Amino acid sequence: MTDDIADLISESLIVRDMRGHITAWNRASERLYGVPATTAVGQHVHDLLGTRHLFPMADIEARLLAVGTWEGEVGRHTAGGRDLSVEVRWTLRRDAGGLPVDIVETGRDISALNALEQETRLAAHRYRNLFQAMAAAFWEMDFSRVRMMIGSLMASGVTDLPRYMAENPDWVVEAMRAVLVIDVNDKVISLFGATRREEIVGGHVAWCFPPQSRHVFAESLIAAVRRQDRYATETTLTRLDGQPIDVLFTVCWPEEHKGRGHVLVGVIDITERKQAEEETRRSERRYRELFNHMPVALGQLDMRYMNDRLSARYANQPPPRSEMDVDLDFIQDILRETRAIEVNPEAQRLFRAQRREDMLIPIEGFWRTRPETVRRTVLARLNGEAGYSEETKVDALDGTQIDVLYTVAFPPSTWERGTNIVAFIDISDRIAALAKVEQMQSELAHAGRVAMLGEMAASIAHEVNQPLAAIATSGAACLRWLNRAQPDLDEVRDLAGRVVSDAQRAAGIIARVRDMAANRRADHAPLNLNELVEEATHFLRHEFQARQVELWFSAAPGSALVSADRIQIQQVVVNLAVNALQAMAEAKAPAPRLSISVAPVGVTGLCVTVEDNGPGLDSITAPRLFESFFTTKREGLGIGLAVCRSIIEAHGGNIEAGNRADGQGARFSFTLPSVAEITADA
Repeated sequence: MTDDIADLISESLIVRDMRGHITAWNRASERLYGVPATTAVGQHVHDLLGTRHLFPMADIEARLLAVGTWEGEVGRHTAGGRDLSVEVRWTLRRDAGGLPVDIVETGRDISALNALEQETRLAAHRYRNLFQAMAAAFWEMDFSRVRMMIGSLMASGVTDLPRYMAENPDWVVEAMRAVLVIDVNDKVISLFGATRREEIVGGHVAWCFPPQSRHVFAESLIAAVRRQDRYATETTLTRLDGQPIDVLFTVCWPEEHKGRGHVLVGVIDITERKQAEEETRRSERRYRELFNHMPVALGQLDMRYMNDRLSARYANQPPPRSEMDVDLDFIQDILRETRAIEVNPEAQRLFRAQRREDMLIPIEGFWRTRPETVRRTVLARLNGEAGYSEETKVDALDGTQIDVLYTVAFPPSTWERGTNIVAFIDISDRIAALAKVEQMQSELAHAGRVAMLGEMAASIAHEVNQPLAAIATSGAACLRWLNRAQPDLDEVRDLAGRVVSDAQRAAGIIARVRDMAANRRADHAPLNLNELVEEATHFLRHEFQARQVELWFSAAPGSALVSADRIQIQQVVVNLAVNALQAMAEAKAPAPRLSISVAPVGVTGLCVTVEDNGPGLDSITAPRLFESFFTTKREGLGIGLAVCRSIIEAHGGNIEAGNRADGQGARFSFTLPSVAEITADA
């Protein structure tokens, strides 16, 4: 039924999907372009019809996505090769969720308008021009007496008329008084403060030229002598009440009036425009002073290349959802072609520039260390955010890396002009102070762990000393009874039983201390493992940035609930992540990358996997990684992974270590039972 209705429409009706492929083509389209629907459907509309316009189609399509409609004239050709001018209107349709679905086009051929319609358009064009022209004040003046005055001067031997007028201002005033106003329009009456035409018509024009503008009258006379067709300039005239007005003053000498000495003068009030220009200049001065004296490094960038590349790449597709969807090579291309066009003195100081001109270069050099910051900026821009800010590093001209707070806003006005302002605040001192604080905290934590180990060792030594002493005593007695010429086996058997009992008592003491160290009595609660792991990665944000490690996190679908102690599980994630960071740093991995994922295991468990692209695990030492006090680090204590295993096992799970499937790094994983499984067991 819908197709039947479309075929009844006299205008061409074309529907295309967001890739430009035709999905609907009515009979009027067949008649207009000479292409049957069976051929047209499925083809790209612009390729099929050779659509062309003064502006790139990518820009028009981007405008359509932003506004929802576009209309204008485009060039196309028929199946037979005949060129057409088609008046089209494009309308973007969206689904219930607001996503673009397709584009509906209506069009009509305007390349063969009949003579009447062309004349109607021409008449409308003349009317619009006349309507706009009526905003000007028109004067018709008789300059015949002034012509006679100029003729008399030349007859008297004056050859340099401009010089004579400049040296004889009274002559100019006399010439203004010799002008006769023949007629004026209503705009002259209102603009110059008259109440009746007679106040102006029949008089001269000396009253409307203040002294500072009399040179304009003289220059118009010189233009007439030089047989110019017109003369125009901006100047100041005076109303009848003496109030000055800024105007565009135009004089022309119509061919049919030259014999009579009649002149047409047009005056357009530009007072508001001049005031706006002056306000713009004042605003520009205020902006310039603010720009130059702000204690923040500011840079103005030429964004035209970036705008063009973003429009070309994302005009016909939804914006990327994560920064990994934005190709880093694409960002590098933008960095190479985007230039700084202005910087303030604070920016020169921050980036170690000797001269302002040294910084007016492509911005690639400032983002060698952290190009991913620009990638996140582009992602924010494409997703319609108002701006973007983050703590990052930039590269000074001397190669120094500087910690900064980087900020950029996306006001539509600046992007439309193809420029934008970025700001940098030097936070090097704060970052250094935070690093010292973190170092002190690390040292204190390390000292606490060492102290705790000392206490544990003292406790173990104190508690285990007695059973060990008893074992030693019983063992010595055993030996004595066995060394007799006639061994007393019953006595030996009794002593051996004592040794076993004391050994079990020592093992029980050690188990209690181990339970205390593993904190197995902690209360568990239902937690979202995705949120728990992602939160743990936030603790290491500065560590990732400092080591320039790319983090990739993949969450499990659904609620991903486990019953766990938040602090302990996060301790495990942080421990595994830090071990990976240290391994990649020691191996000097060229592009360090850490992947953390949460995934279901069967229907009753969840698995957290931590993978790096470091050197991987040694087959000799790997089996001993979870042993207490075993370490491959020069300054390690060898308790981290042992504690991790104790925590995971206390939660009913298990932990494993190995290498990635491709052999390009280490892989640690631990599993935990889901809440559903725990509930079922309970």
